[in-house]
Amino acid sequence: MRYSNEIEVKEVLGIESWRNLSKDTFLRFLAAIPEIDSEVALQLVGQIPEVTAFAKLAIDDAASAFDGLVASNASSMEMVHKIDLAVLATLRSELDRDLSSEERLRVLDEIRDVHERAHLKDTENKRFLSEQLDKRLGVTLAAALTVAGVVFAATKSGSKVGVNVGRLLAA
Repeated sequence: MRYSNEIEVKEVLGIESWRNLSKDTFLRFLAAIPEIDSEVALQLVGQIPEVTAFAKLAIDDAASAFDGLVASNASSMEMVHKIDLAVLATLRSELDRDLSSEERLRVLDEIRDVHERAHLKDTENKRFLSEQLDKRLGVTLAAALTVAGVVFAATKSGSKVGVNVGRLLAA
């Protein structure tokens, strides 16, 4: 859905005033920017007090969430690898026993299955991390574009807001 005026955007975000904008609402606003007419979006961004502070918070939140996700994921993957190694050790010790041909083939098949599962898990994990990184970069890009839009719009209009936002960004 395309939003062509401020009232529609406020209704979608569930706010009455831009002054009461929370960090979560700001993130929803960033996500909605592609659906807002560009002139309306620039006008709205110019009305949001502390837009650079919100943008920095969004970037920091995305970074913290991503760092936590990566740490949790690393711990989970380590546990999976330890389990796989334990299973492989058990299967190797079975190979040392006196086994029939069928039993030896079964153990070798199980070793192959563990290897295949580990490979699939690794591929799945890399895909997951890539998707999460893409999301983080999307939030960061949206925040940066919002700030850039404010600076451009305010500078173009000769507003002091543009100068102040520019100073904040330089800091």
